[in-house]
Amino acid sequence: MDPQEPRPPSQPGPYSQPGQYPPPPPHPQGPPPGSYPPPAAYPPPGPHPQQWGAPPPYPQQWGAPQYPAQFAPREPRTIPAPAGTPYHRLARTAKHAWWRPIVGTLFLGAGILFITAGVAVAWEIVHGLITGEISQPQGNDIFPSATENLALTLVMLGALTPFVAFTAWLVQRRPFWSVASVLNRIRWRWLLMCCLPGLGYLALSLGLGVLVDAIFPNQDAGPTDDGGSWVGFGAFVVPALVIILLVPFQSAAEEFLFRGWLIQAVSAYGPDQKDGPRQWIRTLFRSPWPGIVIASAAFVSAHGYTGWAMADIFLFAVMLGWLTVRTGGLEAGIALHAMNNLFAFLLPAATGRLDGWDDQGGAPWTLLVSDIPCLVFYAAAVVWLARRQPIARVS
Repeated sequence: MDPQEPRPPSQPGPYSQPGQYPPPPPHPQGPPPGSYPPPAAYPPPGPHPQQWGAPPPYPQQWGAPQYPAQFAPREPRTIPAPAGTPYHRLARTAKHAWWRPIVGTLFLGAGILFITAGVAVAWEIVHGLITGEISQPQGNDIFPSATENLALTLVMLGALTPFVAFTAWLVQRRPFWSVASVLNRIRWRWLLMCCLPGLGYLALSLGLGVLVDAIFPNQDAGPTDDGGSWVGFGAFVVPALVIILLVPFQSAAEEFLFRGWLIQAVSAYGPDQKDGPRQWIRTLFRSPWPGIVIASAAFVSAHGYTGWAMADIFLFAVMLGWLTVRTGGLEAGIALHAMNNLFAFLLPAATGRLDGWDDQGGAPWTLLVSDIPCLVFYAAAVVWLARRQPIARVS
């Protein structure tokens, strides 16, 4: 057959029935499919352990996650008084305990001794390095210069202001400057405003003093009523600069200690609850007056006045304590205290009597009589200013 010629299709052969397939080999893990027994009936469901739809109880309240100890939020170092707390109650915080005011007062007393002694020793060393001489104390005077003795005393007292604030922060665990005001800082604008009534206090005090001396010329003279004359500008300028620069710090330190720390320490013992047994005791210690009276008595004992002069300085301290609570801070007390001390030191320095700057003794009763109207004037003027100004009285 020619290769180019088409090839006819092949014809299929006759159909033959295939033989029977051999049986499959046995299944390695059991009978082949189709030979499994019918499944057994499932057991009926038992009772649910709780009502349908009620989630299982959680070990803690919703919204209060519990963190591991290393991730738990730390407690703040200081805790301020609650909002709306008056000045004399600023030490009554969540961290208050009966022992904190006592321990703080003892710590403060020990620190005062340490700081004043340290300043005196450091001053003595610097004085020796500059002058090349070792001073020989004579009585209460360490150095022969009255100006240097006054400067040393003012620096020793002025250094106590930050230490009082540090004691409140360390022992009572409250804000550092919570001793200053209800805003935990010194309100400088308000302090400067209080200097205006302070000038009026000085002017009124001088006028009434002259008037009383004219009416009662035979009264015993006070310790600063001896004569004196102008020493000249050259001898006055150095003591004046020392007094003007350092007296405000000394006055502020005494206010922080007596009108600040002591009033707040005593008032911290007043309970927060207004009801309970012995209600009169609770009411008494919740008021500022126990702290004001105790702080004023301590202020008098820290000075060397006697007789009517003690009564006068006690009323002075009580009035400043009341104004401190009334205005919510120490600014009114610092202003009057500083201006009164400036006048008390500048006048002897101008008349050549600075040697007796630390002489404190008695005074005639006319001093108390003439000073009462001055104190009333200053208190009324400060309260009037506080009403016209947005002065915070509570925290």
